[in-house]
Amino acid sequence: MSDEDRIFLSPEEALDAIRSDFNLYPPQTRLFLELGPLILGKRFSLVEDARNKGVWMSTPGRRPVHRMRKISPEALGNLLCRTLYTSCPSSADLAEICARVFETPARPGQNSGGQNGIWIHTGMENFKCGQCGRCCSQLDYHDTLSEADYRLWQEKGRNDILQWIGTTRKNGQVISRNIWMVPGTRNYTDTCPWLRKNKKSHSCECLIHDVKPEICRQYPGTRKHARMTGCPAVETLQGAAESSTFF
Repeated sequence: MSDEDRIFLSPEEALDAIRSDFNLYPPQTRLFLELGPLILGKRFSLVEDARNKGVWMSTPGRRPVHRMRKISPEALGNLLCRTLYTSCPSSADLAEICARVFETPARPGQNSGGQNGIWIHTGMENFKCGQCGRCCSQLDYHDTLSEADYRLWQEKGRNDILQWIGTTRKNGQVISRNIWMVPGTRNYTDTCPWLRKNKKSHSCECLIHDVKPEICRQYPGTRKHARMTGCPAVETLQGAAESSTFF
């Protein structure tokens, strides 16, 4: 496996990535139920209440008659995150949790600098973009512009791009930059202004492909993100996890 097919995360970065995953998608009830014993331990038991879209959870120390209480999937996800941050799981346990969360092989290891962490297989080696334009026109990435992208456009004198950027300040300090906003307003565009349909091939083209934002360059990043965000090209990844080995 090449380095392009895997990413290294420090324990802190792995925990942040798990929290981002929990917050990025609708509540993943089945995943949370699967992670419960790994994160909460055997003191708790979880039972899905599919009819009412909730979960019943036992609470240690309660009298048997009162030991089960209902918890929403959102609250369960928050509980799992809080417990992970305070429990300091071992590298092996964290790798197993990452494998389940990101639906891909993961293992503890070290990077080239000798730092301990988790190596995660992206599952993207067989991915081929179909240039459908769905991610550009339907996903919300308005608040994900990096400062590095902004500086690059400044250095290249790309005022044609910069005019579509909104800046949010607090106490005079820049706290975020937003794409894409109608020039002279605080209104977001309906779709990316740099997306064009090729009339001959019926595929979509990016007019700023050589300097497009990092969030666009990285999408979908992982097989799970492709599936969860409805990328049609995810079909090219079917079976990748089953047929791949991790080193």
